[in-house]
Amino acid sequence: MLHIIGAGSLGLLWAARLQLGGIACRLILRNSNRQEQWLRNGGILAFNDGATVHTLQLATETPDAPTPIRHLIVATKAYAALPAVESVRHRLQQGAELFLLQNGLGSQQAIADAFPECRVYCISITDGAWRPSEHELTWAGRGHNTIGPLHPATPQPTWLSSLPDSISTSWRTDILPVLWRKLAVNCAINPFTLIYDCRNGDVPERADGWLDQCITELEQLLARQGFDTDLAEQIQAVILATANNSSSTRQDLHARRRTELDYILGYACRAAREADLPTPALDQLLEQARETLQQHQLPAD
Repeated sequence: MLHIIGAGSLGLLWAARLQLGGIACRLILRNSNRQEQWLRNGGILAFNDGATVHTLQLATETPDAPTPIRHLIVATKAYAALPAVESVRHRLQQGAELFLLQNGLGSQQAIADAFPECRVYCISITDGAWRPSEHELTWAGRGHNTIGPLHPATPQPTWLSSLPDSISTSWRTDILPVLWRKLAVNCAINPFTLIYDCRNGDVPERADGWLDQCITELEQLLARQGFDTDLAEQIQAVILATANNSSSTRQDLHARRRTELDYILGYACRAAREADLPTPALDQLLEQARETLQQHQLPAD
């Protein structure tokens, strides 16, 4: 039995594909009020996989359900990840496996520190999904899931081999370079889309030389962490491939939700300071992004 906590787009995407693949899973909702809201239409999810619209009745429960948890997929925003896992601490079995889908860095380490008895794995995701309404989910872009342990000595879970073909995965014992590169790409795109309120494809023109300075500093930061530094080509490729997309940070702005800025650019700037690496362009980007959030009366952290 797999448990998923976090009923946003990615949590529902995992739940839908697991159910269609014949793997038992339960979706943990925030509280009884949230579960009542979900059950008002019978707990039905209309899942559009791009070829077929599947009508699925997902099994749900609340954090205080009595069943123990052995495998937990954490699909919340980065700032909500630790509180979410804390809400089911009493249900986690000894050696429980936690699979973290969060953007950025920082939340993963906080969970590993708070739950030393658990095995912590990180998943870097390139799937795209969005919700036209509360009970609808559209799989907008079929991507890939790179999975690896936060601590390299942690063994690979045996059940991963039973995942359905719809969940494309690969295993990496060294997941941190993957997470850092994704973090760097997000640092070079998301804050600019927030400041200029623009699509990904508009960033190079709007940011101009500022983007180039940030990429240079991000490459220097990756080098200090001991990782490959050829970022510019990857960032330009992502911008081109997602030109018409709105970044998750910009989507949060428009939905008036707290963003994950502190776990993306905020984390990068803190890591640079700890490494005694000057990053004036990134520091300016963070400051201006925080000012933009404050102007919209949203949390700046």
